[in-house]
Amino acid sequence: MKAMLSPAFMLLLAEADKGAFWYFKQMDVAGMAVAVVLLICSFIGWGAMIQKWSDVHELRRRNHAFERRLRDEPAVVALNFPRGSNLGPYEFLVAEAVSAVQRHKGRLVRPSDVTLCMGHVENAVQRGVARTMVKYEDKMVLLSSLVSGGPFLGLLGTVWGVMVTFGALTEKASIAQLAPGVCGALVTTTLGLLVAIPATFGYNYLLTQVKIMTTELENFASSLADRVELELEGEARRNFDAAQERERLQRAAQAAASAPAPEVPPAALPGWEDAQ
Repeated sequence: MKAMLSPAFMLLLAEADKGAFWYFKQMDVAGMAVAVVLLICSFIGWGAMIQKWSDVHELRRRNHAFERRLRDEPAVVALNFPRGSNLGPYEFLVAEAVSAVQRHKGRLVRPSDVTLCMGHVENAVQRGVARTMVKYEDKMVLLSSLVSGGPFLGLLGTVWGVMVTFGALTEKASIAQLAPGVCGALVTTTLGLLVAIPATFGYNYLLTQVKIMTTELENFASSLADRVELELEGEARRNFDAAQERERLQRAAQAAASAPAPEVPPAALPGWEDAQ
Protein backbone atom coordinates (compact mmCIF):
# COMPACT_ATOMS: atom_id res chain seq x y z
CA MET A 1 0.00 0.00 0.00
CA LYS A 2 2.80 2.37 0.91
CA ALA A 3 4.59 1.60 -2.33
CA MET A 4 1.64 3.06 -4.24
CA LEU A 5 1.69 6.33 -2.31
CA SER A 6 3.56 9.34 -3.63
CA PRO A 7 6.71 10.50 -1.83
CA ALA A 8 4.83 13.53 -0.45
CA PHE A 9 2.27 11.34 1.32
CA MET A 10 5.04 9.01 2.50
CA LEU A 11 6.71 11.98 4.16
CA LEU A 12 3.45 13.08 5.76
CA LEU A 13 2.64 9.56 6.95
CA ALA A 14 6.14 8.93 8.31
CA GLU A 15 6.70 8.33 11.99
CA ALA A 16 7.34 11.26 14.27
CA ASP A 17 11.02 10.42 14.74
CA LYS A 18 11.46 10.02 10.97
CA GLY A 19 9.38 12.84 9.59
CA ALA A 20 10.25 15.36 6.93
CA PHE A 21 12.87 17.06 9.07
CA TRP A 22 14.67 13.76 9.63
CA TYR A 23 14.91 13.20 5.89
CA PHE A 24 16.21 16.72 5.46
CA LYS A 25 18.97 16.20 8.02
CA GLN A 26 20.15 13.07 6.23
CA MET A 27 20.84 14.96 2.99
CA ASP A 28 24.22 16.20 1.90
CA VAL A 29 25.04 19.88 1.30
CA ALA A 30 24.16 19.89 -2.40
CA GLY A 31 20.82 18.18 -1.78
CA MET A 32 20.03 20.66 0.99
CA ALA A 33 20.83 23.56 -1.34
CA VAL A 34 18.44 22.25 -4.01
CA ALA A 35 15.76 21.61 -1.36
CA VAL A 36 16.10 25.15 0.03
CA VAL A 37 15.79 26.63 -3.46
CA LEU A 38 12.66 24.56 -4.07
CA LEU A 39 11.16 25.68 -0.75
CA ILE A 40 11.80 29.30 -1.66
CA CYS A 41 10.21 28.73 -5.08
CA SER A 42 7.18 27.17 -3.40
CA PHE A 43 6.68 30.20 -1.12
CA ILE A 44 7.17 32.57 -4.06
CA GLY A 45 4.68 30.62 -6.16
CA TRP A 46 2.00 30.59 -3.48
CA GLY A 47 2.51 34.29 -2.81
CA ALA A 48 2.32 35.14 -6.52
CA MET A 49 -0.84 33.06 -7.01
CA ILE A 50 -2.62 34.62 -4.03
CA GLN A 51 -1.60 38.15 -5.03
CA LYS A 52 -2.58 37.62 -8.66
CA TRP A 53 -5.94 36.12 -7.66
CA SER A 54 -6.61 39.16 -5.47
CA ASP A 55 -5.58 41.57 -8.25
CA VAL A 56 -7.78 39.82 -10.83
CA HIS A 57 -10.88 39.94 -8.66
CA GLU A 58 -10.26 43.56 -7.66
CA LEU A 59 -9.78 44.67 -11.27
CA ARG A 60 -12.92 42.87 -12.42
CA ARG A 61 -14.92 44.41 -9.59
CA ARG A 62 -13.74 47.91 -10.50
CA ASN A 63 -14.34 47.33 -14.20
CA HIS A 64 -17.92 46.17 -13.72
CA ALA A 65 -18.68 48.98 -11.25
CA PHE A 66 -17.36 51.63 -13.65
CA GLU A 67 -19.22 50.07 -16.59
CA ARG A 68 -22.50 50.30 -14.67
CA ARG A 69 -21.77 53.91 -13.72
CA LEU A 70 -20.86 54.78 -17.30
CA ARG A 71 -24.29 53.73 -18.55
CA ASP A 72 -25.85 56.56 -16.54
CA GLU A 73 -23.46 59.21 -17.88
CA PRO A 74 -25.06 61.46 -20.51
CA ALA A 75 -21.77 62.07 -22.35
CA VAL A 76 -18.51 60.15 -22.18
CA VAL A 77 -16.43 62.94 -23.73
CA ALA A 78 -17.50 65.29 -20.92
CA LEU A 79 -15.95 63.15 -18.18
CA ASN A 80 -12.94 64.46 -16.30
CA PHE A 81 -10.25 62.29 -14.75
CA PRO A 82 -7.75 64.01 -12.41
CA ARG A 83 -4.10 63.41 -13.16
CA GLY A 84 -2.24 61.00 -10.94
CA SER A 85 -5.35 59.18 -9.79
CA ASN A 86 -5.39 55.40 -9.49
CA LEU A 87 -7.53 54.48 -12.48
CA GLY A 88 -8.95 51.06 -13.23
CA PRO A 89 -8.53 49.48 -16.68
CA TYR A 90 -11.86 50.75 -18.05
CA GLU A 91 -11.34 54.18 -16.50
CA PHE A 92 -7.90 54.35 -18.09
CA LEU A 93 -9.34 53.62 -21.54
CA VAL A 94 -12.00 56.31 -21.16
CA ALA A 95 -9.40 58.79 -19.91
CA GLU A 96 -7.22 58.10 -22.98
CA ALA A 97 -10.21 58.53 -25.31
CA VAL A 98 -11.28 61.79 -23.64
CA SER A 99 -7.72 63.11 -23.83
CA ALA A 100 -7.65 62.44 -27.58
CA VAL A 101 -11.03 64.15 -28.04
CA GLN A 102 -9.91 67.25 -26.15
CA ARG A 103 -7.26 67.96 -28.78
CA HIS A 104 -10.05 68.44 -31.33
CA LYS A 105 -12.42 70.34 -29.06
CA GLY A 106 -14.28 73.11 -30.89
CA ARG A 107 -13.04 72.06 -34.33
CA LEU A 108 -15.64 69.42 -35.15
CA VAL A 109 -17.92 70.76 -37.88
CA ARG A 110 -17.71 68.52 -40.92
CA PRO A 111 -17.80 64.70 -41.16
CA SER A 112 -14.12 64.74 -42.14
CA ASP A 113 -13.33 66.38 -38.78
CA VAL A 114 -15.09 63.56 -36.96
CA THR A 115 -13.20 60.96 -39.00
CA LEU A 116 -9.86 62.58 -38.17
CA CYS A 117 -10.71 62.81 -34.49
CA MET A 118 -11.90 59.20 -34.34
CA GLY A 119 -8.60 58.04 -35.83
CA HIS A 120 -6.76 59.62 -32.90
CA VAL A 121 -9.30 58.24 -30.42
CA GLU A 122 -8.99 54.68 -31.72
CA ASN A 123 -5.20 54.87 -31.62
CA ALA A 124 -5.31 56.12 -28.03
CA VAL A 125 -7.74 53.36 -27.02
CA GLN A 126 -5.57 50.68 -28.66
CA ARG A 127 -2.51 51.96 -26.79
CA GLY A 128 -4.53 51.84 -23.59
CA VAL A 129 -5.60 48.25 -24.32
CA ALA A 130 -1.98 47.21 -24.91
CA ARG A 131 -0.81 48.78 -21.64
CA THR A 132 -3.68 47.23 -19.72
CA MET A 133 -2.98 43.77 -21.12
CA VAL A 134 0.61 44.06 -19.88
CA LYS A 135 -0.82 44.79 -16.45
CA TYR A 136 -3.20 41.83 -16.75
CA GLU A 137 -0.33 39.46 -17.52
CA ASP A 138 1.75 40.56 -14.56
CA LYS A 139 3.13 37.61 -12.50
CA MET A 140 2.00 35.10 -15.14
CA VAL A 141 5.57 34.68 -16.44
CA LEU A 142 6.73 33.90 -12.91
CA LEU A 143 4.10 31.20 -12.48
CA SER A 144 4.89 29.76 -15.90
CA SER A 145 8.56 29.56 -14.93
CA LEU A 146 7.70 27.74 -11.71
CA VAL A 147 5.48 25.29 -13.59
CA SER A 148 8.24 24.39 -16.02
CA GLY A 149 11.26 24.85 -13.77
CA GLY A 150 10.05 23.14 -10.58
CA PRO A 151 10.20 19.57 -11.94
CA PHE A 152 13.64 20.20 -13.45
CA LEU A 153 15.01 21.40 -10.12
CA GLY A 154 13.51 18.34 -8.48
CA LEU A 155 15.05 16.15 -11.18
CA LEU A 156 18.41 17.79 -10.57
CA GLY A 157 18.21 16.88 -6.89
CA THR A 158 17.08 13.36 -7.79
CA VAL A 159 19.99 12.77 -10.15
CA TRP A 160 22.42 14.19 -7.65
CA GLY A 161 21.03 11.94 -4.92
CA VAL A 162 21.37 8.89 -7.15
CA MET A 163 24.94 9.86 -7.94
CA VAL A 164 25.72 10.21 -4.24
CA THR A 165 24.12 6.83 -3.57
CA PHE A 166 26.15 5.08 -6.26
CA GLY A 167 29.28 6.80 -5.00
CA ALA A 168 28.72 5.35 -1.54
CA LEU A 169 27.68 1.94 -2.81
CA THR A 170 30.27 -0.67 -1.90
CA GLU A 171 30.19 -4.30 -0.80
CA LYS A 172 30.16 -3.25 2.84
CA ALA A 173 27.97 -0.13 2.43
CA SER A 174 25.65 0.54 5.31
CA ILE A 175 22.30 2.30 5.44
CA ALA A 176 23.94 5.31 7.01
CA GLN A 177 26.22 5.65 3.99
CA LEU A 178 23.38 5.33 1.49
CA ALA A 179 20.90 7.53 3.39
CA PRO A 180 22.16 10.98 2.20
CA GLY A 181 21.79 10.15 -1.46
CA VAL A 182 18.47 8.35 -1.13
CA CYS A 183 16.99 11.06 1.11
CA GLY A 184 18.23 13.78 -1.21
CA ALA A 185 16.65 12.11 -4.23
CA LEU A 186 13.30 11.59 -2.47
CA VAL A 187 13.07 15.00 -0.83
CA THR A 188 14.05 17.01 -3.89
CA THR A 189 11.66 15.01 -6.07
CA THR A 190 8.86 15.64 -3.61
CA LEU A 191 9.61 19.35 -3.33
CA GLY A 192 9.81 19.70 -7.10
CA LEU A 193 6.35 18.21 -7.44
CA LEU A 194 5.03 20.36 -4.59
CA VAL A 195 6.25 23.44 -6.45
CA ALA A 196 5.01 22.42 -9.91
CA ILE A 197 1.58 20.93 -9.14
CA PRO A 198 -0.01 23.92 -7.32
CA ALA A 199 1.63 26.32 -9.77
CA THR A 200 0.14 24.36 -12.69
CA PHE A 201 -3.41 24.52 -11.36
CA GLY A 202 -3.04 28.13 -10.29
CA TYR A 203 -1.49 29.17 -13.59
CA ASN A 204 -4.23 27.52 -15.66
CA TYR A 205 -6.99 29.12 -13.56
CA LEU A 206 -5.41 32.57 -13.62
CA LEU A 207 -4.64 32.31 -17.33
CA THR A 208 -8.30 31.58 -18.02
CA GLN A 209 -9.34 34.60 -15.95
CA VAL A 210 -6.84 36.82 -17.78
CA LYS A 211 -8.19 35.67 -21.15
CA ILE A 212 -11.76 36.43 -20.04
CA MET A 213 -10.73 39.89 -18.82
CA THR A 214 -8.85 40.54 -22.06
CA THR A 215 -11.94 39.69 -24.10
CA GLU A 216 -14.08 41.93 -21.88
CA LEU A 217 -11.53 44.72 -22.27
CA GLU A 218 -11.56 44.51 -26.07
CA ASN A 219 -15.36 44.48 -26.12
CA PHE A 220 -15.47 47.53 -23.86
CA ALA A 221 -12.94 49.32 -26.07
CA SER A 222 -15.08 48.64 -29.15
CA SER A 223 -18.25 49.85 -27.40
CA LEU A 224 -16.40 52.91 -26.13
CA ALA A 225 -15.23 53.83 -29.63
CA ASP A 226 -18.77 53.49 -31.02
CA ARG A 227 -20.25 55.66 -28.28
CA VAL A 228 -17.57 58.34 -28.65
CA GLU A 229 -18.13 58.42 -32.42
CA LEU A 230 -21.88 58.91 -31.99
CA GLU A 231 -21.31 61.70 -29.48
CA LEU A 232 -18.80 63.40 -31.79
CA GLU A 233 -21.19 63.18 -34.73
CA GLY A 234 -23.90 64.81 -32.62
CA GLU A 235 -21.48 67.52 -31.51
CA ALA A 236 -20.38 68.14 -35.11
CA ARG A 237 -24.01 68.39 -36.21
CA ARG A 238 -24.74 70.94 -33.50
CA ASN A 239 -21.62 72.92 -34.37
CA PHE A 240 -22.57 72.85 -38.06
CA ASP A 241 -26.09 74.09 -37.31
CA ALA A 242 -24.70 76.82 -35.06
CA ALA A 243 -22.25 77.90 -37.77
CA GLN A 244 -25.05 77.99 -40.36
CA GLU A 245 -27.16 80.10 -38.02
CA ARG A 246 -24.30 82.53 -37.45
CA GLU A 247 -23.71 82.84 -41.20
CA ARG A 248 -27.41 83.48 -41.77
CA LEU A 249 -27.45 86.20 -39.16
CA GLN A 250 -24.29 87.76 -40.59
CA ARG A 251 -25.75 87.77 -44.12
CA ALA A 252 -28.95 89.32 -42.81
CA ALA A 253 -26.98 92.02 -40.99
CA GLN A 254 -24.87 92.75 -44.08
CA ALA A 255 -27.96 92.94 -46.28
CA ALA A 256 -29.61 95.34 -43.87
CA ALA A 257 -26.51 97.55 -43.76
CA SER A 258 -26.09 97.72 -47.57
CA ALA A 259 -29.79 98.40 -48.40
CA PRO A 260 -30.53 102.06 -49.61
CA ALA A 261 -32.35 104.28 -47.21
CA PRO A 262 -36.04 104.93 -48.11
CA GLU A 263 -36.88 108.36 -49.68
CA VAL A 264 -38.70 110.73 -47.31
CA PRO A 265 -41.00 113.32 -49.01
CA PRO A 266 -40.22 116.96 -48.13
CA ALA A 267 -42.34 118.46 -45.44
CA ALA A 268 -44.97 120.91 -46.76
CA LEU A 269 -44.40 124.58 -45.84
CA PRO A 270 -47.24 126.45 -44.17
CA GLY A 271 -49.45 128.29 -46.69
CA TRP A 272 -47.96 126.47 -49.68
CA GLU A 273 -51.34 125.29 -50.84
CA ASP A 274 -52.76 128.89 -50.77
CA ALA A 275 -49.83 130.16 -52.78
CA GLN A 276 -50.47 127.52 -55.45
